[in-house]
Amino acid sequence: METESTSAVRCLIIPMENLNVVVPSAAVAEIVPLNITDTDDNDKLMGTMQWRGVSVPVFSFEKLVTGEQPQYSQRSKVCVFYPWKGADKEQFFAIVSMHDPRSRLLTGDIESDDDSELDSSYIQTSFRYEDESAVVPDLMAISNAA
Repeated sequence: METESTSAVRCLIIPMENLNVVVPSAAVAEIVPLNITDTDDNDKLMGTMQWRGVSVPVFSFEKLVTGEQPQYSQRSKVCVFYPWKGADKEQFFAIVSMHDPRSRLLTGDIESDDDSELDSSYIQTSFRYEDESAVVPDLMAISNAA
């Protein structure tokens, strides 16, 4: 009996202003409305928010990658990520999404995006799926940017 091997990964497509960010669903603790409680002068950090009794640093992925801060709206969401293995159990971090992320099962239908002009230490790789450009962020680099 043959078994079909597949490399499908359950992901979230996080829409940004000019690109899509793809992360494993298992890395996201919760998606909540954007509500920054404390702003920050740090050029990498938008500020912090209170989430389940924990102060969580909130990042704009676009600002980290391009230096440009997009205008967020009432539809904007925050994706709160779990702490890394070995990190403090309350070391959550978050990035802002323009609106609700979409769940997607990505399979082998992706292709490398060698034409991507984005070059950042916060991006692991870029690729195309269903004729859309997407990037995989370096979540550890983002969490350490606070």
